[in-house]
Amino acid sequence: MVMIDDRQMLAGQALDAAFEAADGAAAGLDHPLVGIFGHGAPETLISASGAVPVHVNFGRLDGSGVRAIDQLIEPFVDHEVRIFLNRFAAGAFTGFAGIVFVRDDAAALTAYQYATEWVRQGRAPRGTPPLFLFNLVHAASDPVRTFNDIQIEKLVSFLTAIGLDDPEAGLAGATAQAVRRQRALERVSHSARGARAMVWRNAGRFLAPERHADLLEAAIVEDASPPAPLRLGLVGSGLASADAYAAFAGFGDIVCDLQPFGQIWPGPWECEPSRATMRDLMAGDPFCLRISPPQRHRQAMLDAIEAAKCDLVLCQLAQTDDTFGWEIPGLAKALQARDIGFVNLGFRDAVPGPAWIERARKLIGQALETRP
Repeated sequence: MVMIDDRQMLAGQALDAAFEAADGAAAGLDHPLVGIFGHGAPETLISASGAVPVHVNFGRLDGSGVRAIDQLIEPFVDHEVRIFLNRFAAGAFTGFAGIVFVRDDAAALTAYQYATEWVRQGRAPRGTPPLFLFNLVHAASDPVRTFNDIQIEKLVSFLTAIGLDDPEAGLAGATAQAVRRQRALERVSHSARGARAMVWRNAGRFLAPERHADLLEAAIVEDASPPAPLRLGLVGSGLASADAYAAFAGFGDIVCDLQPFGQIWPGPWECEPSRATMRDLMAGDPFCLRISPPQRHRQAMLDAIEAAKCDLVLCQLAQTDDTFGWEIPGLAKALQARDIGFVNLGFRDAVPGPAWIERARKLIGQALETRP
């Protein structure tokens, strides 16, 4: 039996509440807020500048009517982009110092393009924050390093232009907090199961890193119960559905979560006090779909799945996916060669409904019945 004291319970509740509130969890903080859209921004640099990096692509709409910007958004645009743009046009981010979009993230680039056009037309509300597109090349060569150095300097210039500090002086302290958070997340991945690990990890997208580390350290309960016999991997589109995770946990423990809202965030570059090392780790991130050569992405997934000793890998895709789906045939074949099961759960809504979850259960059950 796992015993939980009041301190652990309150910390866990605070993490749950932050995840549920999304960027609303940052309201009332006494630090400037810098929005982040997409995976691959150097968030520690933003923290070092005196701001709190807050992810802005997890919010919800209030459900009231059709908004003017909806008339411009094409039907194939990602759900998270549509929600962000509606909230952006309604002034949801007027309290932010700025918003950084990661060009390598397809949804983030689309959001940036629509948002900047809305601003250009003069239709954005008063107090709309400045927008910045962070553009990094994912390769290793001297010209690429020079280009990437320029992009990081442009980000630093953007941060100082919106009234923040030059991050150099605060970088060591911000890195120390990122290291604390990473160590706490590693403990969570070994002690929390089902949806809890996903929820507690992603709660940090809306909290200052030191606050996230504090809550994780307070909430962690060492679970001495035996692990589930089946070890699961999860790949595909970004998934942050507690209901879906709970359904998967009915079959085994997710020990390798490689979708964008899984264990690949925060990236390892966040723990590096050297800008040059940070740059190289971001540029060489094998979990970026735009890594060069592209074969590195699939190999990184295979290596992580094998290292985690997965028995079965689950794949799921957003309705608007136009990137990861191309990986499925090759990934499935490579896993089969390694005697690792693979189940393609197919396309799903941004928030998977009961019908999709029940279908996923059936597909997983059928796959397990046919495994030797």
